[in-house]
Amino acid sequence: METLTVVEYAEIRNCTVRNIRKLISNGKIKAIETLNDKNKKMFLIPFDQLEESEKIKIYEKRGIFQTNKTVEYVSQLEEMTAEEREECAFWERTLKDWQLVRNNPAVKSKVKADELFVTKMKLEHPEINISTDILYRKYKYLKNGNLKGLIDRRGKAKKGITKIDEWVWQVFLSFYLDQAKHPIRKCYKYTMLYTQQEKPELVDDIPAYCTFTRHVKQDIADSIKVLGRDGEKAFDDRCAPYIKRTYDNMESNDYWIGDNHTIDVIVGDGEKTFRLYLTAFMDARSGIITSVYLTDAPSSQASNYSLRRGIKKYGIPKNLYLDNGREFLTFDFGGLGHRKKKNSEDKFAPPPILERLGINMVNALVRNAKAKVIERRFLDFKNSISRLFSTYTGGNVVEKPEILKIELKKDNIPDKQTFIKEIEEMIEYYLNFEPYGGAIAEERGMRKIDVYQKNLHTKITATDEQLNLMMMRSTRPQKVTRRGVHLDINGARIDYFNNELVMQMLNKQVYFRYDPDDLSRVRVYDLEDRFIMEVMADNTAVLEYGASKEDVKAAMAKTRSLKKATKEAIKGSIISNIDRNTALELVLKEVEENKKAVIDEANIELVALKNEEQALLYQMPVVDLEKMNENAIKRKGGNEYA
Repeated sequence: METLTVVEYAEIRNCTVRNIRKLISNGKIKAIETLNDKNKKMFLIPFDQLEESEKIKIYEKRGIFQTNKTVEYVSQLEEMTAEEREECAFWERTLKDWQLVRNNPAVKSKVKADELFVTKMKLEHPEINISTDILYRKYKYLKNGNLKGLIDRRGKAKKGITKIDEWVWQVFLSFYLDQAKHPIRKCYKYTMLYTQQEKPELVDDIPAYCTFTRHVKQDIADSIKVLGRDGEKAFDDRCAPYIKRTYDNMESNDYWIGDNHTIDVIVGDGEKTFRLYLTAFMDARSGIITSVYLTDAPSSQASNYSLRRGIKKYGIPKNLYLDNGREFLTFDFGGLGHRKKKNSEDKFAPPPILERLGINMVNALVRNAKAKVIERRFLDFKNSISRLFSTYTGGNVVEKPEILKIELKKDNIPDKQTFIKEIEEMIEYYLNFEPYGGAIAEERGMRKIDVYQKNLHTKITATDEQLNLMMMRSTRPQKVTRRGVHLDINGARIDYFNNELVMQMLNKQVYFRYDPDDLSRVRVYDLEDRFIMEVMADNTAVLEYGASKEDVKAAMAKTRSLKKATKEAIKGSIISNIDRNTALELVLKEVEENKKAVIDEANIELVALKNEEQALLYQMPVVDLEKMNENAIKRKGGNEYA
């Protein structure tokens, strides 16, 4: 511990030694009592007991430079690495201790003090290179404010300096930052060839391949590498800042997120093996899976089935967050969204299912998978459920288990229907009961289903009858023909008509809604979305060649029934006393009345033409008919008989 004698402290405070001793005896100055070399009592004052101004006077008296007096040195520290700043601070402390030792009044020879200090530092820090010359040189740097001089710069002097010509480096980057992902060695080769062709004078100055490799690792930022070599999507997914969503003000059923997932498990139906697809909706607030539907292929109908299941159990959500797949952006489920063509803006489109349910559809940006948090739930599904089955395939070739082919040979394949039932129950009563780990810290550790119930303040429900009406599929507008309206499904055509539809709406545009599970009837609407009638399917008047007499008789009766019904309708719409002769009699009667009518000429002034005004503008020539006949005979070659 560094100390001061009473005499040194008195000089700093500009007072007498007696006064200092008096303050020490009164306890106003803390001091250490000891014996001098003559065994007499003396006091030593610890250096850390001094005030800051007194310390500065000591430093100035001993010739020690204080770096903290100059603010401009901070900029030098900011340019250093953490390791360099630590090295700089070490040498500052070392030089300070060195100056305190050699300027101690008890030191008689500063040369010997320097040697002893160097020896002491070598013993305490054998890893550093230190000598008297180094101490003097570094002290000079410190005194002049050159903090960088305290750092060992060996091997660092040329850092950041390159021998690669700027134009050559740009040529290299043009090949390297390409989505073809050329190896560095190939980029180096292409750079040499291009330089030989364009600027041969620079070829001799191009450094070795290892120089380019080093600069690629040190000088090219990862974000530039990803954007140049992997593309914009990879940059957005791995480098670009992301949007952080808040859930504090969100309630359960405010947002459901929907998507499809390929289940990484092979199942069978007794004839063939395949993988199923999962169409699911997730509540964004709690993370529970609200509805699932397993299908052989994703489709808009699978989305409809899955949504219907979720609504029946958890209520109608306010918003649906979906991607841009065809299974969601279809005209009668969610609407076409961005897929809608400009030339179809004025065409009639029936209200889609989501609009009839009062659900607002929000679509994610195209190729923006990170926006759909349900993808993370699918990863949980894969790790927690899919891996439980013996025919787990993995998400790619790398994840594919070697034992899979053995299980397939043993025919140890889950049955499709059993698998569907197990998956639905495991999602409902296993995944949804896992601990919540979302953004709300106070709810972490609760079961997800409990988080859903806690934040469910409003539940919009619908009866089965209402859901049946609102979730029916719709067709595009079509003209009512003599066979009513039709539905083409799975390569077959089903006709829906009755006498009333054909009589009232023939050649008019309509659309209809139908339930894919019950195609026996449809509900017909006009283009103003007004309900017209419900029409049953009727293929009675569809016959093959060679049909029986009974089938033909039934078909003919069906076609004649419309004529009979139309006649009845006309008969009910007219007066029986009026027939086709009635109109003729009415017209003849009006003719007779017009003939008997007298035109009143009392107020008409008659003006006759005068004789000179009756002369014709052109006089007709006198026609010689005999001469005309002779000429006609001559033209026909009859001169000798004339």
